[in-house]
Amino acid sequence: VEEAKAVLGIRFRDAVTLEDVARAVHLSQYHLARVFRAETGYTLAGYRQALRLRTALERLPLSTGELTTLALELGFSSHSHFTACFRASFGVTPSALRRGVRAPQIRKILTA
Repeated sequence: VEEAKAVLGIRFRDAVTLEDVARAVHLSQYHLARVFRAETGYTLAGYRQALRLRTALERLPLSTGELTTLALELGFSSHSHFTACFRASFGVTPSALRRGVRAPQIRKILTA
């Protein structure tokens, strides 16, 4: 699981599949999916998305460019996909966060 997390940590911007990660850590896809979820509480795709969103939280205050550019750099398929995932996870849109709006969910993540 730690090796899989390391692979995802390096390649979270890529469209890496369960098969890609399983091959990299020398496990079957089924076994990796089962033990990863049991140990982390995330699917591999969910873990990758959490990494993308955490990186977005770190980069948003520093970025001044378009959110579409940031979304694509982080591996999201579009600005709207990024915004929907961000809002679902944090209760606020990326543009609102950039304007200074804070949500309780974000405070918990940033202090963890």
